[in-house]
Amino acid sequence: MKGVLNVVGKEEKFVLQCVHMLRNQAFTGFWADGDPRENRIIFIGRGMQQRRAELTEGFKACLAKPLRFKINAEVQCKTGPGDDDWDNGYVSAQWDDFNAYRVRLLRGGEVYAPFDDERFIREAD
Repeated sequence: MKGVLNVVGKEEKFVLQCVHMLRNQAFTGFWADGDPRENRIIFIGRGMQQRRAELTEGFKACLAKPLRFKINAEVQCKTGPGDDDWDNGYVSAQWDDFNAYRVRLLRGGEVYAPFDDERFIREAD
């Protein structure tokens, strides 16, 4: 397979090449002004016709979706293992260090919500 990926939160292109059991991957340089930031991937090999659709759909399922909460939105974040371990705060950043959200808590400190998922972040009551 070969791919050029637009990784959310990064300004550089991510290039990926895999042949048999070997893999080469790295951020390789910045997107040029005017270049469309898109993900392109191709699966190459014998017998790939049967699996190409399955692999392509699996790849598409990994693409980042638009986030629910904007910067400064009031939210609750999961801050511990218990059912009641939720704290109120405000979204201070999106896609910070590959986390969907960074949240400034009202009680002080910050937490990350790694995914835009109800297990980690929800609307404030």
